[in-house]
Amino acid sequence: MNDLSDRPSQTETTLDAMARMAADGNAGWTTLPPDAYCNPEIHALEVEHIFKAGWIAIGRADEVAEAGSFLTREIVGEPIAMIRGQDGILRVFSNICRHRWMKLLDGRGRKAVITCPYHAWVYGLDGALRKAPDMDQHPTFKVDDIRLGQLHHEIWQGFVYVNLDGRAEPLASRLSDLTPRIAAYGLDDWVTAGTVECFMIPWDWKVMQDNGECYHHAGLHPRTFQDVFPGEEAGAVTGNDWTMLWTPARDSLLETTASGETLMPDCYFEPLEGLDDFQRTNFMLVYVLPNFFIYLQPDCGLLIRVEPIAAGRCNMSGDLIVPRQAQALPDYQERLDRFTAFFNRFNDEDTPVNTAIQKALESGRGGPAPLSHLEAHNRHVAWWVASKLAGATATRTKSKS
Repeated sequence: MNDLSDRPSQTETTLDAMARMAADGNAGWTTLPPDAYCNPEIHALEVEHIFKAGWIAIGRADEVAEAGSFLTREIVGEPIAMIRGQDGILRVFSNICRHRWMKLLDGRGRKAVITCPYHAWVYGLDGALRKAPDMDQHPTFKVDDIRLGQLHHEIWQGFVYVNLDGRAEPLASRLSDLTPRIAAYGLDDWVTAGTVECFMIPWDWKVMQDNGECYHHAGLHPRTFQDVFPGEEAGAVTGNDWTMLWTPARDSLLETTASGETLMPDCYFEPLEGLDDFQRTNFMLVYVLPNFFIYLQPDCGLLIRVEPIAAGRCNMSGDLIVPRQAQALPDYQERLDRFTAFFNRFNDEDTPVNTAIQKALESGRGGPAPLSHLEAHNRHVAWWVASKLAGATATRTKSKS
């Protein structure tokens, strides 16, 4: 009789399947194994090998434009704070007091100094400790020796990224083949117009990535997308750490601007100057793996951020971004309200479907699914995740009697 402890665990079986996918570039055009979306051990490996080791989008630099302004996030359990110093420099800190680990800041706001709410230690906006009450009798303590932990960050196209383990290769070079494709939009100068917090959503972060294709327009979004942007016309291109999808507006719906240029219908703001015909008539989905994507129109966009909190669970937020000049429009708020309503409308369509998919994945009844040619994004994401976990091993204790 075989010893059951010698049989591969489910995690080992899943990792073996992912290793084969990583090795052949997902030549079979399939999804990841369903277990990869709900296994706590796989989630722990993703935290270590993807979210701590890679670059994670936390927001935009314009959200902390003024000296003293700050914005807090929590990424895979680690509280962080993005702060603009009095010297104008943006820094990202561990949002934890160096005394006894109290969280220093909540939400967003503006401060001259950072004061711990527990024991009133005071830090400057550069992270240096300024004051530590009643520590003068400690035998070796020196205020000048203490600083907040500073995290490595980069700014790309106005988006702020952090690397938690401090060992990732530079981000800009990894996205150098994507940058020219969206350079005409001038995203560095766009501003964050508002944020829709979706909070905890009951599906895995990879389910959110899988939902990024346009193949489902006809089935799930017949009015919000398919009527104008038929999913069967979608195209895609993939880099190493990114994918870009686009869908053209129907020819019969294209509008003509005063200058004679063609334009997709129903823009919420004024279209940007300097875009080519393709950019004016398609909407774009730009995915920078693992945790966010940009929805781009000729006049506005969305930044969708996902942050995993457990296997099969993540937090999601939608940042509405617009060209800076859009804020000068006399009916700007009305336009922004319509754009926000559009996001809520298609998100409300996605939510029950993604929830149902996660439940099906957790049932144990599914298997790896074949992918259409319209799901090149899904194929790439599956390969990318598998490649990041290539070589990872499950920890399992074997006991024999």
